[in-house]
Amino acid sequence: MIRSLRLIVLVTAVSLCAVGAATAGRAAPTVSATLAPTGAASISQGKPFSFAASVSSPTGFADDIEFRVGRAGSTTSIVSSREYVSIGPGGMAQTKPQTLTTSQWFPQLGAFQITPEYEGAAIGPPLTVTVTAPQAQTPKFADVTAKAHVLTSVPASSAPGCDWDPHFAGGGAWGDVNGDGRPDLFVARGNQPATLYVNLGARGFRDETAARGVTGGGGFEIGAVVADVNNDGHPDLYVVRDGPNLLYLNDGKGHFKDVTARSGAAGGPYQHTSASFADYDSDGKLDLYLTTYAECAPPSGIGAGEPDQLLHGNGDGTFTDATSLIQHRVGPISGDGLGFQSAWFDYNGDGRQDLYVADDWIGSSRDYNRLWRNDGGRFTDVSAASGTAFAMNTMGIGVGDFNRDGRLDLALSNIAGNRLLRNNGNGTFTDVADQMNAKVSQQESGRFSITWGTLFGDFNLDGWEDLYLSAGSLNPGFAANPAQENQTLVNFGGRTFLDLSAASGAGDEDKSRGVATADYDRDGRLDLFVFDQVGAANGQNGHPHLFRNVTPRGKKHWLEVNTVGTRSNRDGCGARIVAAIKGARLLREVLCGSEGLSGGSDKVVHFGLGRSRLVRTLTVTWPSGLRQVLRNVKTDRLLKIVEPKV
Repeated sequence: MIRSLRLIVLVTAVSLCAVGAATAGRAAPTVSATLAPTGAASISQGKPFSFAASVSSPTGFADDIEFRVGRAGSTTSIVSSREYVSIGPGGMAQTKPQTLTTSQWFPQLGAFQITPEYEGAAIGPPLTVTVTAPQAQTPKFADVTAKAHVLTSVPASSAPGCDWDPHFAGGGAWGDVNGDGRPDLFVARGNQPATLYVNLGARGFRDETAARGVTGGGGFEIGAVVADVNNDGHPDLYVVRDGPNLLYLNDGKGHFKDVTARSGAAGGPYQHTSASFADYDSDGKLDLYLTTYAECAPPSGIGAGEPDQLLHGNGDGTFTDATSLIQHRVGPISGDGLGFQSAWFDYNGDGRQDLYVADDWIGSSRDYNRLWRNDGGRFTDVSAASGTAFAMNTMGIGVGDFNRDGRLDLALSNIAGNRLLRNNGNGTFTDVADQMNAKVSQQESGRFSITWGTLFGDFNLDGWEDLYLSAGSLNPGFAANPAQENQTLVNFGGRTFLDLSAASGAGDEDKSRGVATADYDRDGRLDLFVFDQVGAANGQNGHPHLFRNVTPRGKKHWLEVNTVGTRSNRDGCGARIVAAIKGARLLREVLCGSEGLSGGSDKVVHFGLGRSRLVRTLTVTWPSGLRQVLRNVKTDRLLKIVEPKV
């Protein structure tokens, strides 16, 4: 990842030097451009607008022209794209179609202007574009970090001899640690003490880290997941670190005891990036997959990849190494890849939890992403056969059914374009990010999007899962990649995604990494916790953000489901839930650390139901294989479902 960006910066610098050498000592060429839409001159907010330029020059021209977009009458604008044009004296050329989505940068509706430029000066009249109201409701978020009393700093990290941040990932975890029905929040803070915020309802949150016993034991903390690892009905806390991880068991009163030494869950002295829980062998006990990256290796930078681990849960808070069940690196790849996030989910609907691992395509032991099919407690590498063996800079994973076809799909963050993997139902996936308008390859001209934590969620309650991706530069030193805004991509009826990032209020222009979701105030709307590291704009300490969902509900309804296993693991991790409403069947799966990046969303499953006031049937398929059906379920509430014991 780092080397690829350095190459981009170097190539850009060489190109600029070449242009400068070619134009030094002579007058700038005369060039003009006229813009025209390739379709209608009006577009609804969130959809891309397409145009092309006719470029002419009496003296000849060979260079980049740029396209600047801004609101009509405003001085605020950005250069959205550029294109190299080469024509002879008296010649004319037509550029390829350019696309832009105004609400990627600007929240307003109305008239916008696109102006062709060369070396910062206009070379033609502006093209006016009218942006009308979006076809789907825009989710609205308010930054309540300070108001809710969760404002904390996250320091920059470094390693001796490294000119890059070896701790790319970072996050936090939601979970109801004290059993009062409200999700609490654990925030990892690198080499500073972590913070456990207890949810006080309308009074916000209170720092109870010391009182709850999770002050940590030194080291660099990356993220966490809340899960009931010993099936006693009380959520425990697993902390991901650079070095041995930590396991805290809950005493039943919301206080924690560090049991790492006897647990077998530390995972070794590696730079861990994420932890994901599931019951892969359906024995009613939670198992654990640990994803690792690499340490700094001066002076070359990134060292060899470190080994992931699969740990089998014994049900009493201890684990046994079961890594041998997964045959790592089958094929031409040797060594261990650089992993960011792992996701347990049942991709083929056979009732067993499969595993997808997101790898960063960089370094001497680079590896593509891996999908392991669960064949009854043993795993088969089906990465290539399934079409998911992407060689890319994958940082985060989202799991959801974006097109409501009853199959779980994947969203992957990346450098220079997200991927949206549609589950075809035959064991294969197809990347449809481009055709679904979910790719978002550039932040601005010459600046690739760099996305990290990824998750699905129905943020406007219309019954369709939207997509949120955190974004941010790598290091303050990368001048070509300054601060970037997070992406809010709104699902329009399964037909396309609308880029309503700026309009949503959750853009958060900073150095974002992990993201985790929870309805922390239990008002039926999914809120967001976004983990920010050192501020990208000024190199100072960053701070995480808590975005409260304030989208007007209107006549829309919702349902939240808290699963309690008996024969299955107590959390119900891996349970598949289908809500049947008029005209649709909505699929969710209980995920326990298997989304976002380096953190954990609340395990409570959320359904936006549109205008449906009643769920006709709510079907839960438990990890034990038991199928439970509830009929005529009332909405607008949190529903606890307990697995029948027989």
